[in-house]
Amino acid sequence: MAVMAVAAVTGSGVAQGAPETTAAPEPLVTYNNNIENMVPESCSGDRFDRLIEYVKSQPRSPGILTVQQISDSEQLKALTKRLSDELPGTFKGRIAVADPGSMGYTSKCGKLKNQQTNAVIYRTQRLTLEDATTWRSDAPQGAKGKCRNLEPTETSQDRVHNVAVRLRDTVEKKDVTVASIHWPTAKWNGPDCASENIREANRAVDNLGGDVRIVAGDANIDVGVGNWWSKARGYGFADPIAEKCGGRDCPSRHDTLNKRRVDVLLAKKANGFREVATVTEKMAGGSYSNHRAVTAYVIP
Repeated sequence: MAVMAVAAVTGSGVAQGAPETTAAPEPLVTYNNNIENMVPESCSGDRFDRLIEYVKSQPRSPGILTVQQISDSEQLKALTKRLSDELPGTFKGRIAVADPGSMGYTSKCGKLKNQQTNAVIYRTQRLTLEDATTWRSDAPQGAKGKCRNLEPTETSQDRVHNVAVRLRDTVEKKDVTVASIHWPTAKWNGPDCASENIREANRAVDNLGGDVRIVAGDANIDVGVGNWWSKARGYGFADPIAEKCGGRDCPSRHDTLNKRRVDVLLAKKANGFREVATVTEKMAGGSYSNHRAVTAYVIP
């Protein structure tokens, strides 16, 4: 962190050191998106390019991108290469499951849609990997049973295998912990375990430690349903979108899927946020995923 000392000259001609001025912290430009394997349901077209072009048009290159529904380590490698080729900086990623199990159906898009998991991507000029952990999201056992880890089945749920990393911020000399989460859908009664899932996400980032801790992803439940969002607040997480619109219940332009705000970027121990936005279709020049991305400058 840069420190600037300024000398002042008094009437007696004696130079005196003025108080040191500490530069403002350099923000971590953070994005979250369920990228849906970067392939539309039609299996053709390049609509995900629109999000890439939007990110390229912004004044600062991302430091962190949390992504859900990425196919496998090969697709992550291709995405980080593209980001490195087209944006300032070099990007690496950490994936929850390198080769996820099949979703148990034959997608007309083939393997890309049949395999789904989650990842954290980071820009290496600023951030270096220190540690990582993974865990599975919970769903009820049976329709109404106890919340428990949703284990692989014939319809594999590697898509709900979460990943968190602790990164060293070499600019601000702090540790930043980031989790990419994806919770089960209503088909699996996943929303019934949202409170348990935010508890486990909080525990995961707390176990890794870090001066700033971020949990971002696709909750598959609106922030206004149940008490999981309130529990997140109780754990110390701030919701930059909620802060932007003055409360949990935001205007529809902040909905991220089917008139619900299910995709979130939460942070605790941060020193505030700037440039907070839900990336709408209008901003990106058209649809780029069924899920809208969320972005914020996180102040470490």
